[in-house]
Amino acid sequence: MKTLIKHIAILAAIFTISSFAAEKVYMAPIGTTNIHSDYGIAAMKLMKTYIEDDGRFILVEGSAQDSVSIENQETVKNKAVAKGCSKYIIAEFTRLGENVILSFKLYSTAQEAPIWTDRLKAANPDDFDPIIQRVARNIGTNEKATTDQDIYNVTENETKLPKRKKVNSYFGVGIGGMVPLSPVVDMAPGLVLFGMYDTQTLLIGLDANLWGMGNDVRYDYADIGISIYYPFGRKFIAPYVGGGLNLSGVDFNTDVTHEYTDSKWDSSISQYKTTTKTTTDTYSYSSSGVGVFGGAGVMFNRASSIALFLEVKYFVNFYKLEQPVDRVSEDEWYEYSYHEQKLPKKSSKLFQGFMFDLKFGYGF
Repeated sequence: MKTLIKHIAILAAIFTISSFAAEKVYMAPIGTTNIHSDYGIAAMKLMKTYIEDDGRFILVEGSAQDSVSIENQETVKNKAVAKGCSKYIIAEFTRLGENVILSFKLYSTAQEAPIWTDRLKAANPDDFDPIIQRVARNIGTNEKATTDQDIYNVTENETKLPKRKKVNSYFGVGIGGMVPLSPVVDMAPGLVLFGMYDTQTLLIGLDANLWGMGNDVRYDYADIGISIYYPFGRKFIAPYVGGGLNLSGVDFNTDVTHEYTDSKWDSSISQYKTTTKTTTDTYSYSSSGVGVFGGAGVMFNRASSIALFLEVKYFVNFYKLEQPVDRVSEDEWYEYSYHEQKLPKKSSKLFQGFMFDLKFGYGF
């Protein structure tokens, strides 16, 4: 029992300390011009909720009984001091034509000039909520709500701009390559086709990689994979990490030197003369199976109609590729060529390595 009481006392102390750590800020009744005053009252309620969710300030709401006027800054400051606040907010909502201009100023009771200001445009009352969220998150910091890049908290005015169309599905194409680390380190360039769905908290992808385009490429590789990535933040440039599963197939081509017998008619001795020579041929080995991969990337221009993805992944496929010895006998090559026998090989490892790509996506 004593232990329980002790734990409760500690939790109460922590809560009390955290409460005192947040600064008290007084907000005068919002000034409204050409719009109903109820919008100002509702906006102040939202402001209190979002500011206190952020945890840096405790908002003390002003009311008509405070008898303050935002046109008279001194009366607002005095009321803030009387309520034990070190800062105060003056906000004005002014309707001009189809739009409402929302102005916010944060003052310290120790000085006359504002320490933080911002002004945003709302196309309709539905825009008030995202604007107030962003103001509450940025007020009193070095950032402005106007430059807040929360792509899932935008106003109707901002969605009219091509830069800020809200999209969450992408299809596109990319270029890149594969660099296997076993059995032979080599570069296999190619193309990737992809789809990506952005749930705001996760990126779910479907990719088809086609590696092995070009001359003298040892690997001809194709796969289809599903992936899940976790994006960091909600801004237009979003790094992400994750992984997935794939189903793949590969043809591995490598050069093998072998002996062969060459017979030519020698007129000087009136018979065929046999000599042993060497040549180089291509050994091909095919395999397929499932695999896993993990990696990271960066998404540029997230939630817009055109996005760019830069990715690097490490893959491990659960099958091995046989790499023959560099040189075999004539008989061994004959058995391989005519009787489909395997060549003597070096030790095999799981087929694995790196993939990288730059992808261009169209969103809708």
